[in-house]
Amino acid sequence: MATYEEIYGKRVKDFDSDPTLESSYEGQVWYDKSTGVLKSVVSAAAWSSTSNMVNALARSQGAGTTSAGLSMGGQDGSDTKLTVTEEYNGTGWSLGGSMPAAKSDHAGAGTQTAAFAAGGSPYLNSAYNYNGTSWSGIPNIGTARQKFAGCGTTTASLVFGAQVPGSPPQGGQTEEYNGSSWSEQNDLNTARAKLAGCGTQTAGLGFGGYQPTIPSQPKQKAQTEQYDGTSWSEVADLITAVQAMGGAGTQTAALCFGGYNGTANITTTQDWNGTAWTTSPATLGTGVSNNAGAGTSTSALSIGGYAPSATSNVEEYNVSANIITGAAWASGGALTAGARRGVASGKNSQTLTAGLVFGGGGSPYSGLGVKTEEYDGTSFTAGGDLNTYRYTLGGAGSQTAGLGFGGYVYPPSVSTNATEEYDGSSWTSVNNMGTARYGLAGAGTQTAGLGFGGYQPPGSPPNGNSVATEEYDGTNWTSGGNLSTGLYLISGTGTQTAALGFGGNLGATTEEYNGTSWTSSGTLNTPRSRAGAAGTQTAAAGFGGATYNPPSSEVSTTVTEHYDGSSWVTSASMSTARLMTSGCGTQPAGLCVGGAPSSPSSSNATEEFTGETTAANVTDFTTS
Repeated sequence: MATYEEIYGKRVKDFDSDPTLESSYEGQVWYDKSTGVLKSVVSAAAWSSTSNMVNALARSQGAGTTSAGLSMGGQDGSDTKLTVTEEYNGTGWSLGGSMPAAKSDHAGAGTQTAAFAAGGSPYLNSAYNYNGTSWSGIPNIGTARQKFAGCGTTTASLVFGAQVPGSPPQGGQTEEYNGSSWSEQNDLNTARAKLAGCGTQTAGLGFGGYQPTIPSQPKQKAQTEQYDGTSWSEVADLITAVQAMGGAGTQTAALCFGGYNGTANITTTQDWNGTAWTTSPATLGTGVSNNAGAGTSTSALSIGGYAPSATSNVEEYNVSANIITGAAWASGGALTAGARRGVASGKNSQTLTAGLVFGGGGSPYSGLGVKTEEYDGTSFTAGGDLNTYRYTLGGAGSQTAGLGFGGYVYPPSVSTNATEEYDGSSWTSVNNMGTARYGLAGAGTQTAGLGFGGYQPPGSPPNGNSVATEEYDGTNWTSGGNLSTGLYLISGTGTQTAALGFGGNLGATTEEYNGTSWTSSGTLNTPRSRAGAAGTQTAAAGFGGATYNPPSSEVSTTVTEHYDGSSWVTSASMSTARLMTSGCGTQPAGLCVGGAPSSPSSSNATEEFTGETTAANVTDFTTS
């Protein structure tokens, strides 16, 4: 028998403990002397949660890859059909160009920058192409239909299957598009709707579906058919008959995932190798149906769907030597002084083990507005009280060098320009801001702070939403460049010379400050006010907030978005919706503090964010 060295070209190394590993170690073997075990890195298939979509939806259509994915159309939880397009960059989702008309239950395929969508509910024949920015009309398909499948490209499209008016309602109609017109082709052998498909116009694959009109056959279909550019031929059945599922891949290497099996939404993944289906050990985290699919047989997306209602959840499938743990929020230590909203945070606290929060109001407003608490990564402990009670104030600095300014004082219901510095144990009143206001944002440090936006009540002209920016040098405040638009209940992070302001009473606005002036940048996907903020100008996080702007009814949200210096994409949602919250830390390791699940309630809960991580999949060799 050949030795490992003869086969692999290297000897088995021994280590006192596991070496630092990544995917390039796949297949290599080493001996861990500390445990007396022979080990290796191996590939495994698994689904992991990834960033939520901007919208909760089902019955959409997917296209593209796991690093450049696309969701088109669909319908929300109230069954309203949507024109929405969303794009995935491998990290999060952002809004793309809207479809010319709302569609759900349509067919489509392609890439993020070249996709098509055809037909849809209720029995449409319209078809469109997407160029990565906007949609344009193309010739209508020949048969108006819904709940069917598609594959191919914008110039070589294939659509097949159908639910159509009349009896029988399920069909096998197949059409090809050559970039200028659609033409009728040979039908599927098994007429059905709610099937999935993948591949190309000359090498397509259709599988599963729904056909309830043949009494001797199950309603959920297991049939799989291959298309050669002319006709369909039946090949091996799915292991589990299913309808309304996601699909991805090619004619010789495909995935079928989720769907409805006649009893429940399932988590099952089925793997096609060109000859036969097998049930994968990898299962979706949540049973889902009417989900869209995109990607390949080794790297796929399950997008939205019913679980059991329309969801924004997205899961990513990978066959990899790495174990991927999706980004997530988890409960942190609760505020100890009491539930409150409108708190401020030190913005130079770049770790979760040295957080600072202060001020804020309870319900009813109480003495909590002077409270200061310090976070060590596990729990909060009391710090010295502020000298001036307030909430919706601005904050900057760190746990040992904090800065609090402005805010709303109740009673007697007035805004303030009071400024205080924190030394790690107590607050000292220092020179006031030039303008009294509340609902403002802060950034920077104790000796290089920034306050911007807010609201100046009547009686302290100029009143209303403020454009004012003020810079603090550790002693005095001076005027900086004005915001482009007056905003209050705005969120902010960054430094005095590289700050970021976003959201507020106008909802989606984002502006960047360079130490002199503000410039507008990419808008939030979910407009909101008084969200928590963490990170820097080029790597920021915004979380929670109110999705309707005052004075109308406020609705709290769990939405998290990440900013890369030009645009926002979604990330993992918080566990609990909240508005008038605060935050600190970094984009991959942030802290959300307090807030209100709904007005006028308050919360003492905190949540910690941890970004996506990967680790080599180490397996022990055993004997039996």
